Amino acid sequence: MKTVQKDFILESSGKSKEEVFGNMFAVLRRRVYREVPGVVLHMEPLEVYILDENKQDYTERFLWLFMPRKKSSYTIKARVVVLIKYIELSNGEG
Repeated sequence: MKTVQKDFILESSGKSKEEVFGNMFAVLRRRVYREVPGVVLHMEPLEVYILDENKQDYTERFLWLFMPRKKSSYTIKARVVVLIKYIELSNGEG
């Protein structure tokens, strides 16, 4: 079993901060499985650094006139430091 610490720069957007971070960690999980040469046993985010955070407010209207509602959209760019434990596959097995 090997242990490695990697940094990832991720960017995600959504309707709330919770949705943004949920999307971001789903992308992180896929990237770790794609980049690690073996079977991932454990992933642990050690640190999260927010590099850029944008909030965009807008007004949504029905038929361009009726029932105005305030909406927000968030975009966050972050650097995530992850501790990864995995079993390295030998040549020919993966």
